[in-house]
Amino acid sequence: MILYFCKKLFMTSAPILVIYFSSCASHPVISPEALKKNEKVWGYSFATENIIPVLWFRKGLNQNTELGYRIGLPISGSGFDLSRTVMEKENKRDVINFSWSLNPNYNFDITYYKIKNKPKKSLFSIFKKNKKDSGERKISWSGTRFMFIPEGVNQDKKSSMRIGYLKGGKISKNFGFEIGYFHDFSSMPFSRVLDPKWNIPGEKWKESTRLSSEWNGRYNDYDPMYPGKGRGLPSEYSRMTGLSIQLFYYLGRYKKNNS
Repeated sequence: MILYFCKKLFMTSAPILVIYFSSCASHPVISPEALKKNEKVWGYSFATENIIPVLWFRKGLNQNTELGYRIGLPISGSGFDLSRTVMEKENKRDVINFSWSLNPNYNFDITYYKIKNKPKKSLFSIFKKNKKDSGERKISWSGTRFMFIPEGVNQDKKSSMRIGYLKGGKISKNFGFEIGYFHDFSSMPFSRVLDPKWNIPGEKWKESTRLSSEWNGRYNDYDPMYPGKGRGLPSEYSRMTGLSIQLFYYLGRYKKNNS
């Protein structure tokens, strides 16, 4: 009976543990449209970092400041962030975001967004004499992000600092996307990001160009896998940790009676 119970417990918890320990760094979900004071919006996101959806909420503290938090399952991908509009002109605004995320490679982000909000034009609008604003908006954004991982899964007392670029937008009223890459120049040269031999898994890991003598051992200690030597999951030094692909679903305004 005890053996049967232990087997059932393992079968139930193993998938959750696999999901938890396979996640990398994660990032906030911004509201591309400025929120009014006490206005609340919510939704969920799918990301390469977390595999399973993350539920997110955002609240306007005042006309220029927003507070956001995320709830991941079981906990990975959870976090909170603060956004502040620093400049606004016509259909453009600049936003700076400070974020903390809970993951095996838990991380702090500082992101500077440039958001554009323009009327959406149809393909045939150029032939219309009376061009009226249909109310539909084309929203897109780009950003520069600095990411800091103070202590990843390797437990080697080394940190990872990354910087990179992202691009996102709303493709409909409810759906949006964001894709970006953030590079750690200490763990590998930028010119080798697309080098398939930089990290060779399995028994052939010694053939990795990361261990090539031309680098004089510079990158040997920055193993992109954990526990290492060509096996395990992406560590804080992996290029996969710097890759971010997110799909958003916006559920609109949040009210307590929705729950």
